[in-house]
Amino acid sequence: MRIAIACSSDDPASSNMADHIVREYDLDSVSPGLFVYGKREIVLQRIDKPLWSYEHADSLNVDMIIFLSQHQSTAGIPALTVHSMGNWGIENTYGGEPHALSAAAPAPMLSALRLLNSIESSVGKTYEATHHGPCLKTPAFFMEMGGNRSTIENKDLAALVGSRAFETALEILDGKAEYEKTAIGIGGGHYPSKFSALAVGREYAFSYIMPKYAIRRKDGNTDLGMLKKAIEMTKDLDIAVIEWKSLDSATRKEVLSMLDGQGIESEKV
Repeated sequence: MRIAIACSSDDPASSNMADHIVREYDLDSVSPGLFVYGKREIVLQRIDKPLWSYEHADSLNVDMIIFLSQHQSTAGIPALTVHSMGNWGIENTYGGEPHALSAAAPAPMLSALRLLNSIESSVGKTYEATHHGPCLKTPAFFMEMGGNRSTIENKDLAALVGSRAFETALEILDGKAEYEKTAIGIGGGHYPSKFSALAVGREYAFSYIMPKYAIRRKDGNTDLGMLKKAIEMTKDLDIAVIEWKSLDSATRKEVLSMLDGQGIESEKV
């Protein structure tokens, strides 16, 4: 198995994390922007554009990609986050394709979230709902730090997050990415605290998290087609977890009917 860690030179958080990884783990430079570790099981790739636009990342020819990025928040709340990629609706301003999901990596994302939670810091650690690009066939996910400028530029925190990203890659290579169930999340907001707690507390590895705003569109219709796509793209799906109170009764009924029709077990949180 071969894993790539992708970083952007245009992103201060990403650059700081990459710098730490190269130094701390003695990666060797083999060409401009490309570094390797050990017997080439892990490579670090630097690009000079936003990571969400790296639509050709499949050409890295690896088995999994971890994107290290800054985290943006309109509220300015500092956070360390993990999320899969995809666009639930027609909007694709930040990469990917409209109404398309990128291949997810549930167990590695859970490992990443667990390792972020081991950082002794008041900064919150959470999944984010599935969002933005790139849209890839290679299983991939984002690990992010930020929320405000001071957090984005914090080199000490970048070292900690960078180490956790590298440790995630090592856990995967060593077969230590353990989990209890593979799940999809339905409902809640962009920062699904209940799914994050379930993941860390009960070892639920989430592939995709479809928030409330993606299920019930602005036109009032329920987008069950994208929910079905998330189910189809999740290998060995065990359970769908619904943030019950975030959905109105009509939406719950539609979602449960669809899950039942697909033979998917569900659980309320």
